Amino acid sequence: MNDVKQILSKQIKKRLKELNMKQKDLIEKTGQPKSTISKVINGVVTPRIDVIIPVSKVLNVSIDWLVHEHEEQLDDMEKEIIALLKKLDKKQKIHVYRIIKDIISLVEHSQTTSIKNK
Repeated sequence: MNDVKQILSKQIKKRLKELNMKQKDLIEKTGQPKSTISKVINGVVTPRIDVIIPVSKVLNVSIDWLVHEHEEQLDDMEKEIIALLKKLDKKQKIHVYRIIKDIISLVEHSQTTSIKNK
């Protein structure tokens, strides 16, 4: 198991690259001191929670994602769908959820029908 500092460093670097952001962008958007963000990104320190929270918000990832190694990552489209869903209230999310379930059911049915007709 890797050290949390190293995992955090790796995850932040990975996410910055995905978002086409630089360290200075993270510093500006989190309001954290340059030295703090630099030490975190370079795996020198394990930051306090008051540093991790704004970093996770700016990078649009969970704290869990930042501090754990994960095998499966969401692709850009999945991340965009989640970001869009986060903008909705609970009632709207339920409505969208039902629509998505119906669409998936139709797609699966269509694929099954297509296979049977071959």
